[in-house]
Amino acid sequence: MNRKAFILLSFLLISFSLFSRDINFSGGRSSLSLKEGEKNVLLENGATVTTGSITIKSDSMKLYGEDWRYVECSKNVVIVDNEKGIEIRTNNLWYDRLDEIIIISTWFEIDDNEQNLYAEAGSLHYNMKDEILELAMNVSLLRVSDNSVMTCTSEALTYRRVDEYVTLKGKSEVVWKGDNYSADVISVDLKNDEITLSGRIRGTINGW
Repeated sequence: MNRKAFILLSFLLISFSLFSRDINFSGGRSSLSLKEGEKNVLLENGATVTTGSITIKSDSMKLYGEDWRYVECSKNVVIVDNEKGIEIRTNNLWYDRLDEIIIISTWFEIDDNEQNLYAEAGSLHYNMKDEILELAMNVSLLRVSDNSVMTCTSEALTYRRVDEYVTLKGKSEVVWKGDNYSADVISVDLKNDEITLSGRIRGTINGW
């Protein structure tokens, strides 16, 4: 290891241990900027960051802000929350470690293994503290319930994970056990398998 690389690694290890005790990182190539007001760490060629129960992997990653608060990822991003059993796959992701907010502005997929749920959409705002996920743009959600797959599609969807409750808005449709429900707004109580429709309503039940 050359002197420059050693100094960089030493600075990073000291900084992370002093200011952010529960964050670890690795990357094939790393660079550091110490410019006033723009301090950041750039990890490339396969980056990994672990903070608490969260592990994030991507082709490249930038950490910046006070106490390395913000994490920006690009290309082949995978974030895993081992505590909640959630995995998200996308190409661009922004993460606020302090407020525990994830924002995605491109296509993504999410698996919630605890709830037997899969979803995909064009954008995501995920409040990790309150466990509220807001999906938008061509939303599709699949959930295995009562030995059957429930399919939900809409323009926007809010998933309140703690309450096991989903609200679909805009061109909302739910297909389950051969029945088809359409409405402006559809609410699904995943815990009790109850579906509530409001606005303009259409439906087909058992083929009738």
